[in-house]
Amino acid sequence: CDTFRNNQCNGDVIVTSDLFEANRWFTPAQGAPGYLPSFQDYSRLVGYTVVKYAAGGASAVVEVRATHRRGSAVTLRYRFGNQEQPSATKKFAAASAEGPVQVTVLASDGARLELEPVDFAWASPEVPQGAEYRGGQKGAIVEMFGWPHRDIQAECPALAAAGYMGVKVFPPQEQVMSSQPFNNQLNPWYFMYQPVSYRLQGRMGTRDELRDMIRACRTVGVRVYADAVVNHMTGSGNDANVHRNAQGGSCTKWGNKTSSLPGGHSPMYTQGFTYTCSNSTGRPAMQEFPAAAYGPTDFHCERALNSWTDPLDLNAGWLTGLTDLNTEKDSVRERIAAYLTDLLSVGFSGFRVDAAKHIKPDDLVAIFSKLRRNMGGELPEDFVTWWEVLLGGEADLLMCNVESGYNYGGYLEGAFAAAGFSGADVDKIKIWNSGYPKEPDKGTCTISKARSAIQNDDADQQNPGSSSRDMGDTGCVLIKGCPEAEHRGFEVKLFESPNGASDNDHDFPIRLILSSFYWQGDSAGIPDGRSDCAECVIGCDGCRTTALSQAFDEGSTGYDKSGYTRVHRDAAIIAAMRGWMGLSSQNGAIGASNVTESSRVSTSRKALGVH
Repeated sequence: CDTFRNNQCNGDVIVTSDLFEANRWFTPAQGAPGYLPSFQDYSRLVGYTVVKYAAGGASAVVEVRATHRRGSAVTLRYRFGNQEQPSATKKFAAASAEGPVQVTVLASDGARLELEPVDFAWASPEVPQGAEYRGGQKGAIVEMFGWPHRDIQAECPALAAAGYMGVKVFPPQEQVMSSQPFNNQLNPWYFMYQPVSYRLQGRMGTRDELRDMIRACRTVGVRVYADAVVNHMTGSGNDANVHRNAQGGSCTKWGNKTSSLPGGHSPMYTQGFTYTCSNSTGRPAMQEFPAAAYGPTDFHCERALNSWTDPLDLNAGWLTGLTDLNTEKDSVRERIAAYLTDLLSVGFSGFRVDAAKHIKPDDLVAIFSKLRRNMGGELPEDFVTWWEVLLGGEADLLMCNVESGYNYGGYLEGAFAAAGFSGADVDKIKIWNSGYPKEPDKGTCTISKARSAIQNDDADQQNPGSSSRDMGDTGCVLIKGCPEAEHRGFEVKLFESPNGASDNDHDFPIRLILSSFYWQGDSAGIPDGRSDCAECVIGCDGCRTTALSQAFDEGSTGYDKSGYTRVHRDAAIIAAMRGWMGLSSQNGAIGASNVTESSRVSTSRKALGVH
């Protein structure tokens, strides 16, 4: 039951040796065993697009960055829509190109690669919101945990009527899936945080469904935000290969995972628990995600994350075995920035950055500098991002001591200024304050409260055994037994008198409400039907099921007792939020139509079309 044990970090080394580039191109070729049509010609050709907007956003250049296994020995041509050309770049103008544009790479040896469609930010509808929202810089955002895109689209008119500024979807990229339970769980929620590629083909819906939802929500007056997972890809051993592991004197084997991509899955490989070699290279798999154009040296070498106070471990350690991207590498930074640009181009107004404290602060400055360049030299006017920096017992290292060498507080702010970011753009970059509500000052010890986003109940805390935050008696998690009245009180307080606020109108301008679902027994699945054990194919004994439940319920008034919680529909929470925003009062729970016109009036719009 032996397995390969290559690429283990030694001492303070964090990079993967260039020698392991020889392990690249593990994907089976057409006609080879294990080949799927969804693998395209990834056995020899990979690539992605990056959109670079001109200042003001009235035009953009689309650049294809493609790599062939045989390098310059093969000539590449590029098809943008119906036009084929030798150049990898093409300019588009807002006046003549609505998009999306299909891009294809054609190689002289016959290889062909269909890339994700290219969307343009200018094609997104205006967002009719009044001055109370300060151009997208103040408001309440509902996190719709486990809500399919189509259900969010159906919910947006009610969100607009209630006065919510926006809605956050959970990771929209292609993510790992399986027909075999993992620890008796079929497609648990945390699989959404294991990217296979940056294709917007996630569990909650396709790119087309996502685009339709965003445009529908924007049209009625609701901005949409993404959950960006850019620290890592899938877990080691959680990929498209076969694996085995010695356990208790026996040899446990498991097959390949699939993904959320309709009609197949993109190839994905890691080094964990492998025992086979490629028919093409004769070498075992390493970290390789062809649909994202990542190869072995784009990742840190394997290192367990054993210390929460060691900057090297925090940055390069494999968090719970997740393959950690080498964000010190410029090409990786470019790839991440291109993905974030795609999110804004499809119509998102911003995003949460997952596991931000596991990406070195200076690396994030470099990535966001590239994003700012791609967006025409400045961040969009209504852009907001909030970064997950769980403080735990490391608040001094991460926030309060700007000389710690790993600081997301005053040091990071200074680094952005040194990189040429304006004060207005820095203010758009928030730190999610995990110290709230018990110790909010830990999240604002070296930054303004205007750069701190706050929340009571969050998705990670719902996980059984989670110790990500200590709220004491100042907050609670609804689905862990918190009484409805108590939970409502904490959500109302979030808007009326949040702990740590001295100026409630301006402090903590981004406030988040979690609208989630209840666990069904011991299952960590999502009630979207993909965690129902009726869908299990292999190793189904002991499978803990989560039955299908509809997320959208027009008649809900919040705090439903099964399926989805829908707390954002509660009348008291809505009233508190509207009071904080300075909106007129409305009677009853969500869905009431007596919202004054002043709270939903069209605002001016830049040519970039993202506000």
